[in-house]
Amino acid sequence: MNITGHNSYHGCRFCNIEGVYSQKYRHVYFPPKSNYINKDHSDWTRYIDEIETATTNKEKETLIRKYGKYLLFY
Repeated sequence: MNITGHNSYHGCRFCNIEGVYSQKYRHVYFPPKSNYINKDHSDWTRYIDEIETATTNKEKETLIRKYGKYLLFY
C-alpha cells in the first residue's frame, strides 16, 4: 500500500494516532492514549479523494506526505 512509515507523524495504518517530534532525540514518539479510533475503508477513500482533488502540486505533495503515497485503485 506504500503508506507512511512507522517513524512519521501518522505512523499507524490502523488508527488515527499522531506522533510528537522530540527535538532532543530527533525522533517521533507516540503518546500513550487508549481512545484512538480505528481507520476503516471510508477513511482511506476520503484520503485518496483529498489527494486527487488537490488543486496545486504543493497541496498534493503535502497531503501525500501526511497520508502516504497511495497505490490503491491503480
